[in-house]
Amino acid sequence: MNLNGTSMAPSLAEMIKEGKKNNTIKEINLGQGGATVYELDGTRILKHVIRDKIDNGMFDTYVKEALFYQAKCPGTFLPKVDNLEILPDEIIIVMKKYNSLNRADFSEDLLKKIAGVLACIHSESVPEFLSDNDARTNLLSQDDIAGCAKGWQSVLDEHPGAFDDSVIDKISQDINDIISWHDSEKRILSHGDFHWDNILTGDAGKLIVCDWQGVGVRGASEDLSFFMSRLGADGISVDSLQFLSWYTSEYNRLTGETVDPSELERHIKTANVITSFRFWHNYLHGNDTERVRGIFDKMVSDYRECWKR
Repeated sequence: MNLNGTSMAPSLAEMIKEGKKNNTIKEINLGQGGATVYELDGTRILKHVIRDKIDNGMFDTYVKEALFYQAKCPGTFLPKVDNLEILPDEIIIVMKKYNSLNRADFSEDLLKKIAGVLACIHSESVPEFLSDNDARTNLLSQDDIAGCAKGWQSVLDEHPGAFDDSVIDKISQDINDIISWHDSEKRILSHGDFHWDNILTGDAGKLIVCDWQGVGVRGASEDLSFFMSRLGADGISVDSLQFLSWYTSEYNRLTGETVDPSELERHIKTANVITSFRFWHNYLHGNDTERVRGIFDKMVSDYRECWKR
């Protein structure tokens, strides 16, 4: 890897110019948050990030991704990186090209493999540069709690008689206890953006996980919940306990540690209560009753199931 701090920008410009001329390089629409992504010779991917061309704060996430690749994490789930350069205002990563997963190929066997890959990620040691990157949720002030409750009440008031709003007061009283319990979950290496489109296929069908800008130290339930919720948004239903059973079985094989799938499911549902109570009221004003019902009833159901209220 080229880590000597000498800018590759001129050679990169020449590479792109010559590649376009010879039809061996093309820009592809895969970059998120301002990254420019190119395909090289049909076999490699070049990700180029320039600080001045992306949103504030996003550049640091690409630095984190590059540092993660540089740390040489031994996991077989990582893409093969051919060249990597971290400069004060520029990131360049050249890696092997892999194939995207096709949603038409969704199957129980594939889902089981994905659960195994996630267990493999979570069983890896945390690189030293991430050791202080433990993302925990701060307890809410009384003003914050009152603001969330008021926000939800204003949403429900747009649908007179459709909802039992008394549960908002109960969640308000319990929310900091809920946050404290959820933050007791063991911290592990977490991808931070684990979803279908960030899973690729390599040689012999091996699964490769890309886009590590969100890598950090969190509870396992965050990656698990995000993956299943994103599939649900795509109309793909997942048996959560079955998926969690596959995950915990593989995690036990890799680490020797026993994790209760039902405990993980409780963390996932608890995280939904926290997120829904804190944020969803901001996005539901003016929505139809069924849209509000889908979010509100799920929050209430998870709250009552996990907290016996």
